[in-house]
Amino acid sequence: MKKILALSMAVLMLLLLPACGGKSNTSASSAAPAAPAPAPATSTAEPAASTQPEGKTMTLRLASNHTEDFVTSLACIRFAELVKEKTNGAIEVETYFNAVLGEEKATIEQAQFGGIDLIRVNVSPLAEFVDEYNAILFPYIFANREHYWKVMDSEEVGKAMLHSEKMLANNLYGLCFYDNGTRNFFFSKAVVRTPADMKDLAVRVQESNLMLGMVKAMGANPTAMAASELYSALQTGVISGAENNLPWYLSMSLNEVAPMITMDEHNRSADLLVISKATMDKLTDEQMAAIQEAADESSLYQRELWAQSEENARQQCLDKGCTITDLTDEERQLFMDAVKELNKNEGAKYSEIFAKIEALK
Repeated sequence: MKKILALSMAVLMLLLLPACGGKSNTSASSAAPAAPAPAPATSTAEPAASTQPEGKTMTLRLASNHTEDFVTSLACIRFAELVKEKTNGAIEVETYFNAVLGEEKATIEQAQFGGIDLIRVNVSPLAEFVDEYNAILFPYIFANREHYWKVMDSEEVGKAMLHSEKMLANNLYGLCFYDNGTRNFFFSKAVVRTPADMKDLAVRVQESNLMLGMVKAMGANPTAMAASELYSALQTGVISGAENNLPWYLSMSLNEVAPMITMDEHNRSADLLVISKATMDKLTDEQMAAIQEAADESSLYQRELWAQSEENARQQCLDKGCTITDLTDEERQLFMDAVKELNKNEGAKYSEIFAKIEALK
């Protein structure tokens, strides 16, 4: 009986061996398709790795209405180079000049909602959005260029304006100031030495209530219009004159239609490099720091270029046949007297800023 039972068990074991082998093979077979399971993960990771540079590379657009060869445009180009360098290529800045993305007021509005990332804009149209910038637009408040930059580089005035709550409330953040030189009058025919010579002349100004008020106080009829319309307006006699710095004047070929220049130096109107807060919020702290460093360096670079360009511009104006009228101290005082009431009345709300500017002389 025991022999029969042992024999039966042996036969049963022989019969089960193929079945066990089959199960093992089935397990291996089931594992075979599962083995590539990491492959999808690897496959997913590979595209992620290939798209990672795209994810890390950000292209920002910078808009300006200046010509590409204008001195401040060269600073914008330098800024773009520095950003790429300081972020190891993670951020690239594309520059757009000649108002291809819009005139200054339009680019400010686009920057407010992130339609444009960076703008080079004059302080005058920006003051229509952030009122405190009007304080540095008042005529004859800076003693000279040295005083001007001492103010603009100061924490209590210049930097406080760039980073103010009012700027942020407009979804903007100032990076730096650029030199915009002294602003002077130029006319198609009139030789102007005193405010009396400006009586009833139509003079183009930027879209700024303060600038409108200044020209009116001097006895002229102020007319706000875009820079792109200026040449034809002077050519056709729609206006008799305008005002700006000499490098810009030449860049717009205005010597051809308004060759009479009066060097009254009524103000030192800054340019600014501004970033959209919507764009800023997308950046890491390190990236923002790199952009700020690039802006600061481009500002110093631009100041050197500007000082030389102003000297060159004056000589070029003379070479092109322009008449440059340099005012005596007495004549310039007449212009200062003409706007004294404007400065007193309209400037009352900026008295604290004026006091800080005065203290930095």
